[in-house]
Amino acid sequence: MVVPEDGSLRPFQKLPRSFRLKRKRLIRPLFDRNREDVGTVSKGCIRLVYRIVSRAQLEADAPVQIGFAPSRHAKAASRNRIKRLLRETYRLHQQGILGRFAGTVSALTMMIIHRAGRQDDTRPGCRVHADLPEALQQLCRRLDESSMRSERHT
Repeated sequence: MVVPEDGSLRPFQKLPRSFRLKRKRLIRPLFDRNREDVGTVSKGCIRLVYRIVSRAQLEADAPVQIGFAPSRHAKAASRNRIKRLLRETYRLHQQGILGRFAGTVSALTMMIIHRAGRQDDTRPGCRVHADLPEALQQLCRRLDESSMRSERHT
């Protein structure tokens, strides 16, 4: 990750390749229902599935690896549009998560899943800009709560 000279973390204009979740061995545990180290946050049409892993498991120097999955109920053009909206909205609101994992030995693997909306939505993905930032804020609160709990137990 490139950190500017002033030390601040700024959103990337494009999601770096090292931040993309592509390995099956990292994606498969996110959907294993028997695992206790996987968390879920839902808000509107967005569902976040996440897991904290060591950076050694990622084989990349990235604080976060993220994947995007639109619902399969739409046609290909709509799914591609939804994926673009998910990437753009995440890129604009990634600060809270990047700040929590920058400079640590752990990393976050996460899938952002778009669930099919209601029939009265005029365009596919029209709630992404509202629901994804709220889901990311919920995730940040949950990560803060779990870190406070783990500090109390040590």
